[in-house]
Amino acid sequence: MISVLVGSSVAPENLEGALTVYRGLVAATLKEPGCVSYELLQLRDDDCELMLAERWLSQEHLDAHTRTKHFIEAMHKLETLETAAPALIFTSAV
Repeated sequence: MISVLVGSSVAPENLEGALTVYRGLVAATLKEPGCVSYELLQLRDDDCELMLAERWLSQEHLDAHTRTKHFIEAMHKLETLETAAPALIFTSAV
Protein backbone atom coordinates (compact mmCIF):
# COMPACT_ATOMS: atom_id res chain seq x y z
CA MET A 1 0.00 0.00 0.00
CA ILE A 2 1.28 3.46 -0.93
CA SER A 3 0.18 6.61 0.90
CA VAL A 4 0.87 10.11 -0.41
CA LEU A 5 0.51 13.45 1.37
CA VAL A 6 0.86 16.72 -0.52
CA GLY A 7 0.39 19.99 1.31
CA SER A 8 -0.29 23.31 -0.38
CA SER A 9 -1.06 26.93 0.39
CA VAL A 10 -3.58 28.96 -1.57
CA ALA A 11 -4.10 32.72 -1.53
CA PRO A 12 -7.64 33.57 -0.37
CA GLU A 13 -8.55 35.01 -3.77
CA ASN A 14 -7.54 31.72 -5.45
CA LEU A 15 -9.23 29.37 -2.99
CA GLU A 16 -12.52 28.80 -4.83
CA GLY A 17 -10.70 28.25 -8.12
CA ALA A 18 -8.34 25.72 -6.53
CA LEU A 19 -11.22 23.89 -4.84
CA THR A 20 -13.04 23.67 -8.17
CA VAL A 21 -9.99 22.07 -9.79
CA TYR A 22 -9.59 19.67 -6.89
CA ARG A 23 -13.26 18.65 -6.96
CA GLY A 24 -12.84 17.49 -10.56
CA LEU A 25 -9.52 15.80 -9.83
CA VAL A 26 -10.87 13.91 -6.83
CA ALA A 27 -14.00 12.73 -8.66
CA ALA A 28 -11.98 11.42 -11.63
CA THR A 29 -9.21 9.89 -9.53
CA LEU A 30 -11.57 7.89 -7.32
CA LYS A 31 -12.60 5.96 -10.46
CA GLU A 32 -9.02 4.91 -11.27
CA PRO A 33 -7.85 1.33 -10.81
CA GLY A 34 -5.82 0.93 -7.63
CA CYS A 35 -7.10 4.08 -5.94
CA VAL A 36 -8.04 3.19 -2.37
CA SER A 37 -8.77 6.78 -1.29
CA TYR A 38 -8.17 10.32 -2.54
CA GLU A 39 -9.23 13.19 -0.33
CA LEU A 40 -8.57 16.91 -0.11
CA LEU A 41 -8.43 18.28 3.43
CA GLN A 42 -8.49 21.87 4.66
CA LEU A 43 -6.74 22.96 7.82
CA ARG A 44 -9.35 23.63 10.48
CA ASP A 45 -7.96 27.04 11.44
CA ASP A 46 -6.97 28.19 7.93
CA ASP A 47 -9.08 27.22 4.90
CA CYS A 48 -6.24 28.22 2.59
CA GLU A 49 -3.96 25.43 3.86
CA LEU A 50 -4.75 22.20 2.02
CA MET A 51 -3.57 18.60 2.25
CA LEU A 52 -4.16 16.02 -0.47
CA ALA A 53 -4.21 12.55 1.12
CA GLU A 54 -4.02 9.56 -1.21
CA ARG A 55 -3.81 5.77 -0.84
CA TRP A 56 -2.89 3.46 -3.70
CA LEU A 57 -2.64 -0.32 -3.96
CA SER A 58 0.82 -0.08 -5.54
CA GLN A 59 3.48 2.24 -6.90
CA GLU A 60 2.42 1.17 -10.39
CA HIS A 61 -1.09 2.47 -9.76
CA LEU A 62 0.28 5.77 -8.43
CA ASP A 63 2.59 6.09 -11.44
CA ALA A 64 -0.32 5.47 -13.81
CA HIS A 65 -2.34 8.14 -12.00
CA THR A 66 0.34 10.75 -12.66
CA ARG A 67 0.04 10.05 -16.39
CA THR A 68 -3.73 10.51 -16.63
CA LYS A 69 -5.17 13.43 -18.56
CA HIS A 70 -7.17 14.68 -15.57
CA PHE A 71 -4.09 14.70 -13.32
CA ILE A 72 -1.89 16.49 -15.84
CA GLU A 73 -4.57 19.11 -16.58
CA ALA A 74 -5.28 19.69 -12.87
CA MET A 75 -1.58 20.12 -12.05
CA HIS A 76 -1.24 22.64 -14.87
CA LYS A 77 -4.19 24.68 -13.57
CA LEU A 78 -3.08 24.46 -9.93
CA GLU A 79 0.40 25.79 -10.75
CA THR A 80 -1.04 29.31 -10.87
CA LEU A 81 -3.42 28.88 -7.92
CA GLU A 82 -1.33 27.37 -5.15
CA THR A 83 2.13 26.77 -3.77
CA ALA A 84 2.56 23.05 -3.20
CA ALA A 85 5.07 21.31 -0.98
CA PRO A 86 6.93 18.24 -2.26
CA ALA A 87 4.92 15.04 -2.09
CA LEU A 88 5.60 12.78 0.88
CA ILE A 89 5.30 9.14 -0.16
CA PHE A 90 4.93 6.41 2.46
CA THR A 91 4.63 2.63 2.37
CA SER A 92 2.84 0.56 4.98
CA ALA A 93 5.18 -0.27 7.85
CA VAL A 94 3.14 -2.98 9.51
